[in-house]
Parts: sequence; C-alpha cells; structure tokens
Amino acid sequence: MSPLDSVSQLRQRTLDSELAALLWLLCEGGVPLVVASASDVADRSGLATALLGTDPDHDWVVLDADAEPLTPERLTALLRGGVGLGVTIAAADLEGVLKRLVAGGLPEDGVRRLGVVAVAQETSRGLRLAAVHYLRPTERDGQSHIQRRPPAVLAAWDPEQDAYEHYAWAITPELADRVDRSQADFEERLHDRAVFLAAAAGDDADSAEQAARIRRYLEAEPPREPAPAHAPATPSPFEGGLTDPDPHVH
Repeated sequence: MSPLDSVSQLRQRTLDSELAALLWLLCEGGVPLVVASASDVADRSGLATALLGTDPDHDWVVLDADAEPLTPERLTALLRGGVGLGVTIAAADLEGVLKRLVAGGLPEDGVRRLGVVAVAQETSRGLRLAAVHYLRPTERDGQSHIQRRPPAVLAAWDPEQDAYEHYAWAITPELADRVDRSQADFEERLHDRAVFLAAAAGDDADSAEQAARIRRYLEAEPPREPAPAHAPATPSPFEGGLTDPDPHVH
C-alpha cells in the first residue's frame, strides 16, 4: 500500500493538488468521505486515511461498510462528535455505492448526507481517483417541498492525459455553504491550499516535516469567513443529524 498521507498520494498522482485541496476543505468542514474501490479493506482504508488526514491535528474515523454494519445512529453520533468520517466500500462506481449502502440498511436520505464519494481504480499508471462525486443532502425549498437533487461530479480522471478534469466550480456556492464559508473565502482557500500542496509534493520532505509545514500553514491562514445567513429550512419528518435536511436553503 502507498504511504498513508495526502502528499505521498499527490507525488504518486493518485489525485492532483486542486482535488486534494478541495477534499481537504470539505473534510475539514465536516463533510464525510466515501472511498469505493475493488481493492481489499486495508488498501481502501489506507487511501481514505490519507485523504482525510491532510491536517495532522484533525481527528478522523474510517469505517468499512463490508466489515461492519453502518447504522444511522452510529454515523450520526460520529458526525455530531466533530471527527472526520470516512467510509470505505467495495464498489466499482457511484451507482454501486448507493445501492450497497441502501441495501445495508441506511435510508436514502441518510446516504445523501455522506458527502463525497471517491471511486478509486488501479490503472496501468497507478492508483487514480477515477471519479469524485458530491451527494447533495435532502433539502426543503421555500414552500417546504422536499428536494432530492442528483449528485454532482466534482472531478474525473482523463486516462488519455493522465490528468483531472475539474467541475466543482459549477457548485461552489453550495459547497461553500456546506462547510460554512463564504464563496469568496472558499475559492481563495481552495486556490491557496492547492498551491501549497503542489509545492509540498514537489520536494522530498518526510511525513514529520510535512506535518510541521501544514501546521505552520494553517496558523498563518486568514480566519474563516462564515457563509451568509439563510432563512432556516423547514425540518424534515426525519430525526437525527444524519437524515435532517441541509440547514442552508439554496
């Protein structure tokens, strides 16, 4: 298995600096990460750990959907506890992930709160995140109608170029809302962190020095600018942090 840190994954081109920065911002903001692949549990968990653990001081938990049951109660408790949440599962694509999670007992609206789904594939050029999706939480509009919008693609790997196509710009406002940042703050932090990670991947610093650099970087980063206030959403008929609708109205 590859070294369990995000910079090593960048060096091996499992993802690029822009995607790594995006996942860092989202995971830091409490958005769960699902890693799907055909590899074994240890490899899936190792990749999820690397992607969640860019900030060495941010706690996270990785659960495997094939090794233990994922109950709404347990996932809700973890999300409310403030730790980063990673879920790994044996699946080849987003459709497989959704089917298996629902079949495993999670309600559809609960699955929608699991945030980012990264589908990893072994290729002739090494491990790549073939497609990264964003699951939109269940929402209510201004007339209290439940809205279940389809997932959005955040990035996709182009095998011919061995490079990533990025699409997160199309939903930047809702991503910024999800992590309680203003859109301008989100975009600036995404750019700056991508530049920082690209530079970090370009040298041979070991994990300890990388961690020290990340701490210094975060200490110097401007304070977070919260998302603008929105009218509160009407509560859904479900209870619990996993299945309640997103509190922001888009």
